[in-house]
Amino acid sequence: MKWLFQRISLYFLLFPINTVLMLTTTNLGEIEIKAIWIALLIAVLFSLTFLLLGWMILRDLQQASLISFVISFFGLTYGHFFNFFKGRIIGKWVVGTHFYSTIIWGILTITFLVFGIIKIRNFKNINLILNVIVLSTTIFHLGYLSSYQIREKVLAIHKDTDQNRIVLNPDPYYPLPDVYFIILDKYARSDALRISYNYDNSEFIKSLESLGFFIPDCSRSNYPFTVMSLSSQLNMAYVEDLTAAPNFEETRAFIRNNVVHRVFENLGYTTIAFDMGFDWGNFTWFDHFYDHLSSNLDQWSIDPFTVLYIKTTIGRFLFEGSSNIGAQITRTIYEQKADRTRLILEVLPEIPDLSGPKFIHSHIITPHPPFLFNPDGSFVPDPEEVDPMVGFTNQLAYIEPRILDVVSQILEKSEDPPIIIIEGDHGFGKKYGTSNLLALYLPYGGATGLEEHMTLINVFPHIFNTYFGTEIDYLPDISYTHTDNWYESIPLEEWNPECQIIE
Repeated sequence: MKWLFQRISLYFLLFPINTVLMLTTTNLGEIEIKAIWIALLIAVLFSLTFLLLGWMILRDLQQASLISFVISFFGLTYGHFFNFFKGRIIGKWVVGTHFYSTIIWGILTITFLVFGIIKIRNFKNINLILNVIVLSTTIFHLGYLSSYQIREKVLAIHKDTDQNRIVLNPDPYYPLPDVYFIILDKYARSDALRISYNYDNSEFIKSLESLGFFIPDCSRSNYPFTVMSLSSQLNMAYVEDLTAAPNFEETRAFIRNNVVHRVFENLGYTTIAFDMGFDWGNFTWFDHFYDHLSSNLDQWSIDPFTVLYIKTTIGRFLFEGSSNIGAQITRTIYEQKADRTRLILEVLPEIPDLSGPKFIHSHIITPHPPFLFNPDGSFVPDPEEVDPMVGFTNQLAYIEPRILDVVSQILEKSEDPPIIIIEGDHGFGKKYGTSNLLALYLPYGGATGLEEHMTLINVFPHIFNTYFGTEIDYLPDISYTHTDNWYESIPLEEWNPECQIIE
């Protein structure tokens, strides 16, 4: 093995692969693994190009491999260096700019190239050292990715065992209702909106109520952020009862392998989902999974992970400066998010036309930032520059009439009355983090018995017990905030005196 490592230069090809694997491991759960292939192709082609150029000039494969490695090292890590260096000041000298970063990185690149070409003649030791280092890091990252996949599968098997315990027994004499689960991310309760944003959503609430929705005045989520809230609600259990040590990885797995989805699938429902922008919320295995498609033929989309990778390399310059070539030839991440929202709003009213019972999971990242929309639906050109007070209320004003229109069309087109859940999966901030919107359309008097202070954990148990013949125990309505560790939950008292429960 040592003999092989001394004579074959594996490192020049493994290093660019490592740059992709490293970015992948730091973004697990936010991306789908299949998204890395384009970035891998870019990295490998970059390295092979300079290998070929080096060989054509020097006619020495060992030297060409080292040249390729040096250029790949500096070229494929420039974005990381600039992010670290950006904005740094020495005295009155602003050194953290592209101009100085390029000079520093360029000098280092040339220095190492000259040293590699002129000084190194015996490549056995350099090959051995670099091969061992780069191969070790490659094995580490591949092992980490593999263990992540295995842990997800183990969690899925564990959840499958739990899911098999719940069986829906609907009345055979009544048609199965369509079930729409519509999440408006970070849509807070009316009282929290009035106090924090001076925003009055009473017209929206009254319009929903006129359509037949039950909207509890004191509704709460059980957790103040998405992955904890959804993993709890979709499994009808508190996260602490699902795992002894909650973390990001486990909560994502609980969302992807949850009780609610499985029981609808087992009952024969057609399942429908939409791209919401994150791996853990993309149920690509559903019967229908709607991804966004750009209608602008002058631009084309690159997967966000590929754009992220390019920005860690010398390719960052494509997205910088006045020309901003990268933004001109690709749709920005913000534009893609806006497209996903528009697609959901466009497709939802067409779902009643599909035959058979359907379960629809639609997660709309609005009014949650980034603030992409003006009230009239026009796109905000620079969402990062929007005042949060203005941006949040603008997105509320954007989404509310469109949700009303969507729901009205669904109710009008549905042959049999559907079940519709519209909710904010959480609120905002420490104080109002669990003060969320909840609106339930439950036909045939299905809202009877529901209380004004109900929490999300009991939404699906109520629906299953009311319409599907189950006898699931309701859980205590408890809301949690978190410590500095977001996955360490502590009880959160209701802040509004009118919503506090007097024992």
